[in-house]
Amino acid sequence: MNWAAVYKQLMVRGALLVVAILGYRFLHGAGLYDLTARDAEGLNTLILLVGNIYAVMFAFVVFVIWGQFTDVENFVMRECNSLNDLLRFSRYLDTDAGRAIHRTTREYAQSVLNSEWQALGAREKDESTEKQFRAIVSAVIKTVPASPTEEKMRERLIEIAREAGQRRDERITKSLTRIPPTLVRFVNTMAAALLLLVYVYPFHDERTGAACFILIAVVLGLANIVMTDTDNPFNGVCNVSSRPFSDLIN
Repeated sequence: MNWAAVYKQLMVRGALLVVAILGYRFLHGAGLYDLTARDAEGLNTLILLVGNIYAVMFAFVVFVIWGQFTDVENFVMRECNSLNDLLRFSRYLDTDAGRAIHRTTREYAQSVLNSEWQALGAREKDESTEKQFRAIVSAVIKTVPASPTEEKMRERLIEIAREAGQRRDERITKSLTRIPPTLVRFVNTMAAALLLLVYVYPFHDERTGAACFILIAVVLGLANIVMTDTDNPFNGVCNVSSRPFSDLIN
């Protein structure tokens, strides 16, 4: 887990919150809330409307993001299961052919861990890892069967390699999928509007108003962190496990 980015976000948001509270006290002394008290009922209605819209949009976004996150996990498991089958069935070939398949598979898994995982986190494809996967397919295709049994085994290995390639393509495609920036901006705009309405709402007591604003700011800030962190399954706090690829190396 990478907590450094989260700590940085929390520090920045905390500093902004302190500035906002200082501004809140100043505006109370300047009499702004005496003016907004006349429209308290209208502000209350706006807070309810914006809050409901934000809740619906945030729930939809998190549902979509979590679905993508779990899809990436599933595709990782399926691809590694196919590669495990490849290693298992290759033991029934002659020594040199089996050794070549084992070597290229482990090199591919190592490349995924060392290079492709970070590239996908940056929404980029990794050509070196793609080349390593082609080496697996090449090792399977170049296998020369020495008997009818090995010929059938070679056909089975080619089928497994094809399945692994399909599952790899699915994993890469889903890994590069992110929530549309327009939707992120819309959700963040709704959160900012809700925060602003609470900020100018004329609470009878200054301390109560400041406490409510801090509570709403913390909740919305954490919601934003959850949304952005889960949207990238390779960087942040909640990440897709790379253990299935590590197990292929061992």
